Amino acid sequence: MILLHLDFLSALLYAAVFLFLIFRAGMLQWFWASIVLWLGISVLGAKLMPGMWGLTHAAPLFIPHFYLTLGSIFFFIGHWWRKADGEGWQADAGHPLLGLFAVSNVSMTLAFAGVCVLAHYWFSGTAQVFVFSALLKLYVLKPVYWFVLQFVLMAVAYVHGRGIDGRPSFLFSGSQLRLGVLTAALMQVSVLVLLLSEIGR
Repeated sequence: MILLHLDFLSALLYAAVFLFLIFRAGMLQWFWASIVLWLGISVLGAKLMPGMWGLTHAAPLFIPHFYLTLGSIFFFIGHWWRKADGEGWQADAGHPLLGLFAVSNVSMTLAFAGVCVLAHYWFSGTAQVFVFSALLKLYVLKPVYWFVLQFVLMAVAYVHGRGIDGRPSFLFSGSQLRLGVLTAALMQVSVLVLLLSEIGR
């Protein structure tokens, strides 16, 4: 049953927790942008794929990371600044967890886009079909993989900032941001290999 599916439940929990934190932090533009994106894509999907997609279907709920990433543009507009010394960036000091969340969302998305581009140029024919099927599974069909990778990335960023660089977790250096995208890409490729290895089992 879809309502008891691990990926569906994890997507609901992911959305509920972070929408609650965003709302509690008073970042209402980010909150409402994410909700409107979900509603818009649900309605559009209902017109393009009637009976398969829509407000009363579970499918649109599998991609909360998509809505929250696009909605986070308002976080970066209002709660993200260049540091005074020009060396790195500063997120809202009052909500460091949401800063890590927003940055990891963008890092994961940029990495995913890069992996998709590389897959398009490196593979062809049947191999490309299998690779993009695995990518679709990672992003949409089995989002629990995505959520786990994102939480790992957030933890790595926190430990790197606090434990290694000795700075608050709401401060980000340029090298840390670039390393975050690279780390996300490597983790996604690892999961991609795992998903491809499951084919034919």
